[in-house]
Amino acid sequence: MNGRKPNVLIIMCDQLNAGVLSCYGGPVKALNLERLASAGVVFENAFCTTPICTPTRASILTGKYPHNHGIVGNVWRNEYPWFRGVPVTEEGIREDDLTTEKILSQNGYHTVHFGKWHVKGDEDLSYYPEMYREHYEYAEEMSEKFQAVRRLPEDQWLDWYGWALPVKVPEVVKAAVRRFEESGSKIQVHPFTRKIGLLEMDLEDTFDCRVVDRTLSFLRNTGDEPFMLTCSLNVPHDPNVLPLPFYGMFPPEDVMLPENFKFIESLFENELSRNIVKAYGEDYVREFLSIYYSSVLMLDHFVGQILDTLEDKGLKENTIVLFVSDHGDMAGGHGMVWKSTSAFYDEIARQAMILSYPARLKPGRCRVTASAVDVLPTLVDLCGFCIPEDIDGVSLVPYLEGIADSDGLSRYVYCEKIDWNKGHTREVFPGTPASFMMRNYEWKYIRYHNGTELLYHLTEDPGEIRNLSSVAEYEEVKRELCGILSNWLNYSGFRI
Repeated sequence: MNGRKPNVLIIMCDQLNAGVLSCYGGPVKALNLERLASAGVVFENAFCTTPICTPTRASILTGKYPHNHGIVGNVWRNEYPWFRGVPVTEEGIREDDLTTEKILSQNGYHTVHFGKWHVKGDEDLSYYPEMYREHYEYAEEMSEKFQAVRRLPEDQWLDWYGWALPVKVPEVVKAAVRRFEESGSKIQVHPFTRKIGLLEMDLEDTFDCRVVDRTLSFLRNTGDEPFMLTCSLNVPHDPNVLPLPFYGMFPPEDVMLPENFKFIESLFENELSRNIVKAYGEDYVREFLSIYYSSVLMLDHFVGQILDTLEDKGLKENTIVLFVSDHGDMAGGHGMVWKSTSAFYDEIARQAMILSYPARLKPGRCRVTASAVDVLPTLVDLCGFCIPEDIDGVSLVPYLEGIADSDGLSRYVYCEKIDWNKGHTREVFPGTPASFMMRNYEWKYIRYHNGTELLYHLTEDPGEIRNLSSVAEYEEVKRELCGILSNWLNYSGFRI
């Protein structure tokens, strides 16, 4: 390495269910992610801090749980200031927040962010003087083309938060929507769900392609100073539309519904993620998953381009590559799609996380229960800098280098959903309604703000089909886990 600090490259995607990837045993043969996995460490049990974009992204940036960094819902006030009807919600990341990027920038790194940001605060950040984001630079570039799309008949395009996307909806979706509308059902579904299908746009005009183009250009032209580059992609997040050649790469007839598709917890029966499936039926779900899985293949294609460029430029050996999703998607699990549920199932709480650093880390698989809050301390540790004290995460390097128990199976990580406060500021007041999930390798315990509890024995029930919270045999286990959760909340400063 000749004494040079390692580069850092984060490839982040949105709403990726880790379980669909072939390197996690899933049905989507993502060859480039397999390639990265074979050269790096696959975290088998990594979890988001909340299955919502902005709060978990803030946790990745700051190493703190949402109740400590204070961002508990998606940032709207700055991300979509022009969009009619968008509520004023949480404040975003500020200049005074200590982030991985800020730490590395202060230590001589060139820090760059291309792609989905979704944590924008009221001020620009000094360590990101130049950015490329979805609802700013991309929307401006595409403004004329979007205007042309808006002149099409209403049923031929989708307005996705200001993006005007030409969509050809397949007949199976049209039929499902028509049956639902004719039924007179009062089930609530999102308008986006009516227009999934073929995106009639050149691949080169898609947001993700333009993000990757900028990433490749940066890697090809980088200088001698170490860099931290984040390439943040939207796929496979909605809008569930996809351009050629990727649309249809995973045909609907090849889609196998998850084994737990029919196992529905009554607690979530009337939530949006469940309503989509109830409204449109199984044929729609297969088309949805066809698009979702094909989106993962597009993501994998982009990952391959980035890995190829790293190798071509001789950067592979001394570059820390972290592939990570912010959270998952129900993707058919428990009869649901999307993430719009109060559930904490692994389908949405688990993160895909692969870490490669050939100069230092041996390839393999790591079973330690890891969290989004561990990203900051792990990267800072690998770069050779002091880990901040005022964070919730820990460096995973000791697990990776065999200093700590390599399995780390007993460690608990936490996931939470906290209501906005009335002022929509980054302050979580005592008594704010909040629900929590805690998980290690064997157990998952969930406590909702209304007192409802769920308990799953994961080694015996990985599909989370049998809720044991009311089974007398497991009362002692539940009581013990409830105590651990309460102690953690007290220790970390949250007052229910």
